[in-house]
Amino acid sequence: MAVVLAAGACASGPEAADAPAPSPVAPSDTDTALTAQDIWDIEPFAPLEPGTYFIDADTDPSTPLRVVYDVPTEGWSMWIGAAKFGPDDGHVGVSITTVVNLVTDGCRDHLAADPPVGPTVDDLATALSSLAPFEVTSPPSDVTVYGYRGKHLELTVPDMAFDRCDAGDLRSWIAPMDAAEEGDAFYGYTGPGYREEFWILDVEGTRLMIAAERSLGSPSEDLAELRAILGSIRVEP
Repeated sequence: MAVVLAAGACASGPEAADAPAPSPVAPSDTDTALTAQDIWDIEPFAPLEPGTYFIDADTDPSTPLRVVYDVPTEGWSMWIGAAKFGPDDGHVGVSITTVVNLVTDGCRDHLAADPPVGPTVDDLATALSSLAPFEVTSPPSDVTVYGYRGKHLELTVPDMAFDRCDAGDLRSWIAPMDAAEEGDAFYGYTGPGYREEFWILDVEGTRLMIAAERSLGSPSEDLAELRAILGSIRVEP
């Protein structure tokens, strides 16, 4: 599945003043987690019923890491997490994966960085905060969420990004399922002001990335649902 959400104009509606944020410690619900549905069993971008889902974040069945989360309402779609699309091609979304690399340049060189980004939390946080043409609106800082330590940062798409980009195509991080195809990377950026907030965690030696994405002007109710998904996450190492 290509790592893309949507492209086009920004969503309309009021922007909530408070940014999405996960809880420092994830909720515990063993019974619900046991009945969670595997997100990989669902067709890409198919509608999701409200309920509990899980994702094998590194796409490696031989490793135990999985992330469980709740989709609170209708209107969300299958993604490497969940995504909700607005009427004007904007969206909000949660991406849950183990990033293996970044592109060399977000606008003009979508080849994978060579040498690749290092394996640590700090390596990825530093590389993301240096990736052109994104603006760092919240620099990397220490954080503990879901019971694990890591880094938090936020990037925003600047006003002139799409004028600079080749064919208006802006890309960034590379998930495991996209690493085999050169130039494939997340390109769901809908326009200037798009915000992507990252929590990069060390889960017993595995680097897990959870990203909250939102187009400029995303409706406050969509942002509230996004916060609810983030707050429901349980990381199972």
